[in-house]
This record gives sequence, C-alpha cells and structure tokens, in this order.
Amino acid sequence: MKRREAKVMSFKVAEGIVKALEKLGTHIIFGIPGSQTSPFYDALYSSSIRHVLVRHEQMAAYMADAYAKFTGKPGVCDGTGGPGATNLLTGIATSWTDSIPVLAFTGQQPLSLIGKGAFQELDHVSIFKPITKWSTQLVRAERAVEIVKEAYRIATWGKPGPVHINLPLDVQLQSLTDDDMQLLEKWPFDLSPPLPAGDPHAIKEAMKLLVSSSRPLIISGGGVHYSGRAWKPLRALAELLEIPVATTLNGRGSFPEDHPLSAGRMGLHAASYNDEVLARADVILAVGCRFTSMSTRRWSNVNPNAILIHVDIDPGNIGRNYPAKISIVGDAGKVLEKMLEEAERMKTENQRRREWLEFLISAKERWRESQWFAESRSGGSSLKPQRVCMEIRRFLNRDAVFTLDAGNNKLWASTFLEIYEPCTWIQSGCFGPMGYALPAAIACKMASPSRTVVALCGDGGFYMSLHELSTSIQEDASVIVCIFNDGALGTIKHRQRDSYGGRFISVDLKNPDFASVAESFGCIGLEAKTVSQLRSAFKEAIREFKRGSTAVINVYIDGDEPLPP
Repeated sequence: MKRREAKVMSFKVAEGIVKALEKLGTHIIFGIPGSQTSPFYDALYSSSIRHVLVRHEQMAAYMADAYAKFTGKPGVCDGTGGPGATNLLTGIATSWTDSIPVLAFTGQQPLSLIGKGAFQELDHVSIFKPITKWSTQLVRAERAVEIVKEAYRIATWGKPGPVHINLPLDVQLQSLTDDDMQLLEKWPFDLSPPLPAGDPHAIKEAMKLLVSSSRPLIISGGGVHYSGRAWKPLRALAELLEIPVATTLNGRGSFPEDHPLSAGRMGLHAASYNDEVLARADVILAVGCRFTSMSTRRWSNVNPNAILIHVDIDPGNIGRNYPAKISIVGDAGKVLEKMLEEAERMKTENQRRREWLEFLISAKERWRESQWFAESRSGGSSLKPQRVCMEIRRFLNRDAVFTLDAGNNKLWASTFLEIYEPCTWIQSGCFGPMGYALPAAIACKMASPSRTVVALCGDGGFYMSLHELSTSIQEDASVIVCIFNDGALGTIKHRQRDSYGGRFISVDLKNPDFASVAESFGCIGLEAKTVSQLRSAFKEAIREFKRGSTAVINVYIDGDEPLPP
C-alpha cells in the first residue's frame, strides 16, 4: 500500500509554537524582538497572546518570574540571540533559586551557520543549563509542538523551575505538516501536575506529635504559595490546633500577620518575638521551607532540640540543613489537607498549649515596646524607614500587592509592613537581584488590572530598572513606586560602617530629582521628607493611580537608621 504523504499547510514552526502556547493558556509574553526571533514575533501578530515590549531583557525575565509568583501560572519571556539571551540570565537565575516555573525562548542563528562564528552566535543551551530544569534547542520542525508541551510539563511538575528553548532562525521558518498541527487538537493540553499527598503513616505520626506538643510551631515557606491554595488548609490546621505560624520571606502572605496566631516573619532582622518563639518551639512543622541562611539567621535561630516534621515536594530539601524526625514528600496543599483530616479526628484539649499562646502574646508586647518599634511612631525631623512602612500600610487595602527590591528597603518592609493576603508579597527571593520591584509590579498589574500594586525599592535598585516606567506608561499598567532614598547603596554602606570601621568606598550616590525623572516619562512625580508630606504624597499617588497614572514617590529616609539585629 502506498504511504499517504502528509499534507503541507501554510503554518510555520513559529506559528505552531505560538499556537501551542495559546493552548497551554499563555496570556502574556514579556520580551524584546530581534532579528533571530522575527518569525516568532510575526506569529504573535495574529495571536491572542499579548506581548509586552520591555526596555531590557533582564526586566522581561523579572516580569515572567513575578507573573508566575502572583498568578501561579508559568511566566513566559523571550530574547533574541547573543546579548538578548544573556540579558535574560539574571532573571532566570532568580526563578531557578526560588523554584518558579518560567518558559524562556531565545533566538539563534540558522543551524547551518552554528559553529562558524556567525553574528551573535553563542551556545545558549549550555549557558542556560545550570539555571534551568531543562535547556534544549529545537532542531526538527515536527517536534515544535511536542517540545513546547514538554517544556511546560517539566517547568510545572514536581519541584517547579524555569526551562529554556533555543529557536534557530531557519527552523522557525520551516513548514509544519497537517499531521504536525493535528497534535494541537489530539494531545491533551491539561498538564496539571500530579499532586502527591504524602505517606499516610508519616502524616498520622506527625499529627500525634503536633497534638501532644506543648510548644508547637508551623513554619510556612514559599512552597505553600507555589502549591496553589495551600494556605487554606494551613490556616485551618493552625486554628484547629491553636498553633502559632511563622513564615519565611517567600512565605509571607500565606498566613495573615495580624492573626493572633501569627509568629511573624523569620530570619535576618526579624522582629524579636519571632526569634523567641523559634528558640522555644519543641515540635516544628515546616511546610515548603528550605531553611536557608536568610530565614534561619545563618542556621542559628531554630531550637536545635526541636522535633522537626518536614514537608516538601522536593526530597532534596528535606533534612538538608536541619535533621527531620518525620519526612513527608508531597504537595504542600494535599499534605496539609490530609493533616487537617487527621487532626479533626484526634483533637484534644491541651492546657499547656494555652501557656504557649500566652508566651507569644507577651513576646509580641515586648517587641512593640522596643526601640525598633517605637521608631515607627517617631515624629522626628527625619523619616525613619520603619515609619514609612507603617504609613504605607495604613493607606492600602488588605489585598494590595507589594513588590520588593533587594536591599535595606526589603528588610525594613519585611519587618514593619504587615502582609495579610496570599501572593501579595512578591520579591526577588534567594538570588536577591536589584532592580526587581518595578518590573515585577508591572507584571502583577497586567495580570490583575483591578488590583493596587506598589513597588518598594531603594534608590540603587530604582536606577537599575527606572526605564521600565516607559513600559508602564505604554502598556497602561499603572503602579505606585515608593523609593526609599538614602543617597547610598544602603545595605553595603551599613556593612562598611559596622564591619570595616566606616571606611566607605563606592556606596554613596549622587541622585537626580527622581520625581522630575518620573515626570519626564509621563508619570506623576512626588516627594516626601516628613511624615505629613508622605501622607499627602501617598494620598495623591492613590488618587492618580485610580485615574490610571503611574505615580513615583521619592521618599527621603534616614539612611543612618540601623536595622534590627
């Protein structure tokens, strides 16, 4: 029998890739076009996917990362070959260290030119490999749809993370057959990852320990966010058993910080009551938490004699920094649901638990009486950064979204700006790059146009991404930007002051008038040097924000104010 020849359609590989992304539910792609991604962009022209033109590819990767953290869906970014690809790397490394699903596409010279020193030729696959779950190059047209689907699956299944697909120019232009395109219709594109619920016996033993414990503590990490809605069973479990909940930086928002059971954010420069609780807890349930150096004050703040129950989707995280008595490999949400079911069966009154909760209350009172907290109410001539954080919180709804840069601004906010709702604290995480807050805010606003989004950044970090004000204006993505202006690279200046005898070098900044700079982009520019000016500026910023304008507030803070220990 004569073999039927596959019918050639008018679709190109680039179109097949874009249609596959549509089927996977992609709504936004962040990037900058280049000659080696021209077919990809031509396919986007008639697509339902919105493309956001950024001003630097690094910002595209930041936006994809923030979009994924905020929505729970994979972010997508692109860059052309050579410098476009390398500009993505810092953002992709951010997603790698925080376990965030991002799809990164890069252009490449035609296959026939690779190895000949062609313009902008670089081995992108090898460069991306150490910071992705999968880095591959499309070399066969008929595999285009399959590879996009596989990349999505790898990014979202198990421990999430970024993936990279390199697209040679000639392969993008090749034609797809009818059979190739039918894969889009035949293949199931519901790639929801399997969610392991953990070992039932281990869960039962864990709940016995928690129920009988005198001083139990739950630590909620970033995995509680990334699991989906794991914060719901987490809160229900904490309230049922009356267990205090501490969060890591990435876990902020998974438990409301004004809840009576909140033990605050743990780690460097955290409130003192958090350290007191961590040092006394006898049984700790850690969920989606890696016990990094930041969250443990370099592995010094957790009671070494505490019994640890460790839950994580990645077995490699369990017991890595603290030995676990009970290890549970599973999805945070599914495991917590099973724990809640078990707890409802064995809940008993524990009088010693009442003493533990009273200790938490008294520890919080001691913190509020401390000099650090007192400064947040200071009426002095200079604006203390903790006062700025407290004032900002007063003006915003509980579900306002905050995006954070690296530096002292984030450390102040992580201690003095309370977070109440899930996925409203979006930060650059364990990799800690500067320049993250503004592009992250734009991405969150585009994902949810009705939400109030505030970017908190230092003056040093703002320099690195201020050009994205143009993106905010062009894309009608209005945000509020609050610059903690101390005229320096504050974190490093404090270190040089405290550890190097005040021998300051290359830390002081000669700043422009940031309010005027903002206005030159078409934004609203404001400034504040006193509490009353800050209040007035923030009220105006909110008014303009509601009218669809991006507002930038240049807040002059006391840069000499030391962080809590």
